[in-house]
Amino acid sequence: MKRSRILVCTTLLVLYFCFIIFKLADIQLFSPDAYGPEKVNLLKKSVEQRITEIELSSGRGVLLDRFNKPLGTSKVEDIVLFPFLATMDLPPTVSLMLNQLAPMWQQQLKTIKKPIFLSQLLDKQISEDMVEQVKNADIPGMIAVRRDGTKDPTIAEHLIGLVRDNPKEYDKRYGDVEKSDRSIGISGIQKAFDSFLQAKQQEKLMYSVDAIGNPLLGLDLRYVGSENDYYPLKLSTTIDSDIQQMIETTVDSYGMKKGGVVLLDVRTNELVSLLSRPKMDTEQPFATDTVRNQMLTAHFPGSVFKTVIAAAAIENDEATVNNTYDCDLNVYGDGASDRKLGELNFIESFAKSCNYTFATIGKKLVGENNTIIETYADKLGLLGPVGWVGNIFHLNNFKQFPEEENGKIWGDVYDRSVQRAIAQTAIGQKEVKVTPLAVANMISTIVNNGVKREIRVVDKILYNNGTVMKQFPDHYQKENQLEKETAVKLKKMLTEVVENGTGSYLKQLSVAGKSGTAQIGKENRYNHWFAGFFPVENPRYVMVVVDLDQTNDQAKTYPIYQAIVKQLTSEGSP
Repeated sequence: MKRSRILVCTTLLVLYFCFIIFKLADIQLFSPDAYGPEKVNLLKKSVEQRITEIELSSGRGVLLDRFNKPLGTSKVEDIVLFPFLATMDLPPTVSLMLNQLAPMWQQQLKTIKKPIFLSQLLDKQISEDMVEQVKNADIPGMIAVRRDGTKDPTIAEHLIGLVRDNPKEYDKRYGDVEKSDRSIGISGIQKAFDSFLQAKQQEKLMYSVDAIGNPLLGLDLRYVGSENDYYPLKLSTTIDSDIQQMIETTVDSYGMKKGGVVLLDVRTNELVSLLSRPKMDTEQPFATDTVRNQMLTAHFPGSVFKTVIAAAAIENDEATVNNTYDCDLNVYGDGASDRKLGELNFIESFAKSCNYTFATIGKKLVGENNTIIETYADKLGLLGPVGWVGNIFHLNNFKQFPEEENGKIWGDVYDRSVQRAIAQTAIGQKEVKVTPLAVANMISTIVNNGVKREIRVVDKILYNNGTVMKQFPDHYQKENQLEKETAVKLKKMLTEVVENGTGSYLKQLSVAGKSGTAQIGKENRYNHWFAGFFPVENPRYVMVVVDLDQTNDQAKTYPIYQAIVKQLTSEGSP
């Protein structure tokens, strides 16, 4: 009996030791990278246990302006403090500096037990002198670094867009991928180019430590993710960050609440600057609708739209161009106008923005061809989309401005046969809506003698080493083009608006363009536009300024336009 008990116990011990040996072999040899039912990577976990680290960059692709300066986010100088620093004897000058800046720094490091940026302890940016002092001291555990600065863009926020952590949407877009950072672009360029900007590898500063968190002697810190020639990718945009900053400062100094500015390089039809107001509520961008880019949103254009009627008249009805019109009459011709302008010819009517003239011409043109207004809106590149659209790699109909709305002319098919509806449509009211980006494109089309091109905001996608991955070519729209002679006449008419018409506020500047004041369905509230180009003799820029949902006496369109033009055309301008 005693012998059998010994045999049983021996067998159990042997089986137990065999089990232990098998588990050790499974851990060490058979399944180190996928252990257990949850497939845990033991090798990775063991490394994580003996390494402390801090993220310097998310690894997400970066945006550059047209001069290769970082756009939106930036790199800042900072100092990393590792936890073991709290127990070290520091040089007196460094110790004094830390004690003066953050008296409780040692206790805080012991509490968090993780590396931290000194700027986080101080809640302010680190000075260059402090960074240099740390570099010269060469103290283990106190490292001067360059890291990602602000997470959200500091300029052109609506254009650049926001990036937010959203695992659910990330998995929907890219599949269920094992990745700690599931950030995605939720608006603007960040959303449009999200698949290209997705992080491949974070940039980290890593330090090997022992079981209680002290550094392992003889092992230096390591930078991870900073030596890849290809990733992260870079977007080379057409934005001039200096001009963008100048425009934002100017617009905000005038207190614009809703509206914005679009600035194009008329030679290339590239976007140089875009500003939208109100400013974005980055905490609740969608709940407050401040994420909406007003420059890509369709609005009532008012008299700016008379440019379309003028183009149609020039090319299709010489008699209307040679007539004179009683501009003391209202838009319908059945009563007195609020403005008594007297008898005006076609060019004078355009300059002084006579509603009766263009309502009369519009009714005649539509009576002869009921699609003529939309035909000429398209000839002028007004209806949209006007942003760059094309195939790129596996993406069909890729849009650089995915949030851009299309223009609209008619609200009801029957409006084309209703005289009062045609009259309202001809002066940019009723159901007419276009985006400020499209209005800028219309002016650019005229300046370029009827040549239509899509607007680009991203010129190239670059690898991390600066070589080109993808170039976005010019997209010319050759169908349904305006005649060159018509464009030349329209340029002269736009010049007359400033010389002798509604744009005379800008008369001292070399500017040509068209004004517009559109009723928006609220008492004493209007959209105030000015769309033009400058300098007149040798055009460089097309600019649209629109002050939306504003009273007549509070509109700042002209002062803002004037201030920006002066800065762009003065010596030493951005």
